[in-house]
Amino acid sequence: MSDYTIKDFWRSRLPLKQPAAFKTLPGWESAVPELPTFVEAPLSKSIAYGDGSDPATSPLILVSAAGAVGKSTLARQIASATGAVYVDLAKADPVGGNTLSGGLVKSRLLTEWEANSATVLIDGLDEARLRVTQDGFNAFIEDVAYLTKERSTPTVLFGRTGAIQEAWLLLADVVPVTVLEIGYYTPELAAEFAMAHLRRRRSNYAFVDTASRAIELLLAGLRQDVGGDGDRFAGYAPVLQAVAEQVALDPNPAALIAKIERGEQPVTLQRIITAILEREQMKLEPLAFEDASLKAKLYSPDEQLTRLVARVYEQPTPPLPTMSANDTQMYANALDTWVADHPFLDGNRAPVSAVFEAVIAGVALCDERIAGAATSKELAKGVAANPFLAEFYLAAQTEGYIRPEHVGIIYASLRARLAIGDEASLSVEGIESDDDFDRLKADIEITLVRADSNKPRVLSFDTEQTGVLRLGSFVEDVEVTAPHADVEIGGAREAILVSPVAIQAGRLSIRAERLIAEAQPDQSTGAISLEAETADTADVTNVPLSNGDVALTVSWLGDGAYPWTNFRTEPTIVQDPRTAEALRRFRKFVISFRSHSKGALKRFARKLEHERMTKGTGRAVLKHMLTTGIVSTDGSMYTLYPDKLAQVADASYVSIMGRHFSDGVIAFVQEAITGAP
Repeated sequence: MSDYTIKDFWRSRLPLKQPAAFKTLPGWESAVPELPTFVEAPLSKSIAYGDGSDPATSPLILVSAAGAVGKSTLARQIASATGAVYVDLAKADPVGGNTLSGGLVKSRLLTEWEANSATVLIDGLDEARLRVTQDGFNAFIEDVAYLTKERSTPTVLFGRTGAIQEAWLLLADVVPVTVLEIGYYTPELAAEFAMAHLRRRRSNYAFVDTASRAIELLLAGLRQDVGGDGDRFAGYAPVLQAVAEQVALDPNPAALIAKIERGEQPVTLQRIITAILEREQMKLEPLAFEDASLKAKLYSPDEQLTRLVARVYEQPTPPLPTMSANDTQMYANALDTWVADHPFLDGNRAPVSAVFEAVIAGVALCDERIAGAATSKELAKGVAANPFLAEFYLAAQTEGYIRPEHVGIIYASLRARLAIGDEASLSVEGIESDDDFDRLKADIEITLVRADSNKPRVLSFDTEQTGVLRLGSFVEDVEVTAPHADVEIGGAREAILVSPVAIQAGRLSIRAERLIAEAQPDQSTGAISLEAETADTADVTNVPLSNGDVALTVSWLGDGAYPWTNFRTEPTIVQDPRTAEALRRFRKFVISFRSHSKGALKRFARKLEHERMTKGTGRAVLKHMLTTGIVSTDGSMYTLYPDKLAQVADASYVSIMGRHFSDGVIAFVQEAITGAP
């Protein structure tokens, strides 16, 4: 169970009274109503950012969660139980240097705040970051730090993992801060949550015991279907809501149980969604069509999704199929009610959960009429990406394929599932081939590693170097080596690149006013390298900003112009083809290492020993790195030693990332390939 429950922790840490003279502001709410179906998820202290301060005394608490885990629900329930003021930054004015201080004055909360008899729970940190510049976000964090560091009553900020990481970087040296993390529902709590949702959905439900058994079977099947991530996946609130929705809509849960036990109904999230859509199609049964065959054709799952996409994305209503005037009128009248009241929607135009939003977005991305708008919308979400979108998008594509314009979306979706300490990396590599057709292809590899495991989950896909490889406005741990590709970064006011990032492309486009280079908390020095033959950076009007100790280097035609003057680099040119190839292989090995296990630079052996890395002179270079002690291996992982890299090859991670090859590096690779075949 949670180490920090509302009963045992929050009610003792926060004042247990409502503000005396509160005035409502946009996004600021007092007297938050209790959620009758609330089921508390586990909450524990994270050690990923060091020991931090004691949650029992810290003036500032950051509460982190992966996407869709339930941070807003928890924040609202804590506010309800304690009397704290709930602040939703997604609804409040854009944040800045006066957000908290000004809000305390305008809401008439300042006097009680100064007396430590009132506090605020600030939710939506990730949404707030998307709406303002880095300067504005920094000013907001400074305002929070200034107002909280002398208080005994804590201020609490809620956000996704990425936003909490950025806030921690800005706060850790200024004010004592601790990080708590919301976990996933355990199997027992998951079943309890789903049943609570079902009871809310159908208050007079007559088959409670049968429904409970059906939910348990569906969740067990989901855990088995997803494999190693089963407990986590079946512990997501939106997944549990989808399961409860299926059972609530089923007129005969006993028959549903029989199907599951006979194995007739495969238990996957896609199947649950399909079951809900198929059940919705049964609404046709009471309609007395002149053409009785229409009941088998109309309101199919595909048609429902097409109509939901049009409604959510505010597109023209899809035309009705050809039928008689009476049938047309009857069906049109029915659709007016059915689509608006669809179980995927909240009664308006918004999906009711992240799962249903992902289903609709996945269809929209593959609909040529609105794919462009849907792609831009998803890319602009940055760290607020939907954690379920990848699930439904990949199921709808040719197996093992991602469109180049959707690579960033799928990677962001998978990253949205990361908890603190989890890792993910993206590699896109153009295929080296003498065949012109093959040269336009590219391989995608996404590596996911859980914090409690050294066993990676590696996802491999195909794409091509034609079209535009769009990475989005938040790019973290990405390596692209695609010399024929057009790579695009951005899609929002600012583009954030979190080290390590290495991009080598034929053309690079940056669609943002400013580029922000950021180091990860466990990196002593970060490196970001952007290299292309040509670049379109006309949208960039501000000098790139660095957060943390991170080196940004750029190289393209015209990189000496403002605002890139101080970041341009001159890669070392080597004339001998074999030496040049060995340097390329050496660089690929070095920059492929990622911070892992308390800051050590690690890489899975599968990656380094892959034929793509060791072809040509690669095997000789890797062998020499092992022989000289620059790297070591335990069979499953390689470790890179920066001190040895400097001592043996006169190089650093940053210099190699920027293609600065000293005489020592050149001599090292020449020694490696001497006598090699």
